[in-house]
Amino acid sequence: MEDDIKRLLEEVERSVLLQCKDKKVSRLELRQMLRMEIERRQMTQMEEEWNEISRQVNTFLQKFEREYNVKVLLAVESGSRAWGFESKNSDWDIRFIYVHKLEWYLSIEEKNDVIEQTYGDFDFAGWELRKALALFKRSNTSFFEWLHSPRIYFADEEFFERIRDAEEDFFNPKGAMYHYNRIYNKHNERYLQKSECSMKRFLYYLRGILACKWIEGNTSIPPVLFESLIEETVEEEAIKAKIYKLIRLKKDGKEHDLKVVDNELMEYAHKWADYYNDLVDIFRPKQNNGPSEILDSIMHDMVLKYSKTE
Repeated sequence: MEDDIKRLLEEVERSVLLQCKDKKVSRLELRQMLRMEIERRQMTQMEEEWNEISRQVNTFLQKFEREYNVKVLLAVESGSRAWGFESKNSDWDIRFIYVHKLEWYLSIEEKNDVIEQTYGDFDFAGWELRKALALFKRSNTSFFEWLHSPRIYFADEEFFERIRDAEEDFFNPKGAMYHYNRIYNKHNERYLQKSECSMKRFLYYLRGILACKWIEGNTSIPPVLFESLIEETVEEEAIKAKIYKLIRLKKDGKEHDLKVVDNELMEYAHKWADYYNDLVDIFRPKQNNGPSEILDSIMHDMVLKYSKTE
């Protein structure tokens, strides 16, 4: 890895020096040009990697469509890669919604309503549309997060627009706060009782706490990108810096690397965790109970849309 970085730096330096061959540039200007060239190449590499991952994911989704005779309506990245603090060896957690043709729904028999497959580092989990809409009606927090994932592999535009438009009618802030409260308490009890802990587990813990902070102040689904959540909920610059340092360490390391978390950061997290443990039962925001007809209409239209003879 160090040899690869060294070769890259040497290659970038040669490229920049060639650009400056017939020009007079200061050392400051040269450093700036080097930095910009490195950033450009990194962005190009990231874009190429994302395009390749997206291609592979969509190949698997098309395979599911053929094997199960379904149509994928939405497929997104979930988990640490969507949140922005993945490690080098993190899996790809792809979550998707799919619809069957009309005949599948014209039966009283209970049928399997999930598709779950793993291929190497790709973990796929899909919900059938009726199941997904029933969970949406009950304000399933995971589903709402999927709708705000920064990494979308595929989206039926009509479905995506209509389900996003329905969010305000069905999102339940109290239920979401309970969801994140359970997540951070589970991680604290199971993983954070030793001096050293997995950076992954601490960041999951902290994310749950900051999500509760967002919900208390905004009564809406928290930002999926962890950096956005930090910027909107953490006021202390010193604490922000400690969080970003931990994120960098995790992204440069492996999924379950251990780390002694900074005492000030741990105390900050515990303080707010205790606060929301007390608040969650008395939190009384407006409850949204949208009409089922909105979701019935989406269900009806998507089933008919993909049941037409091709």
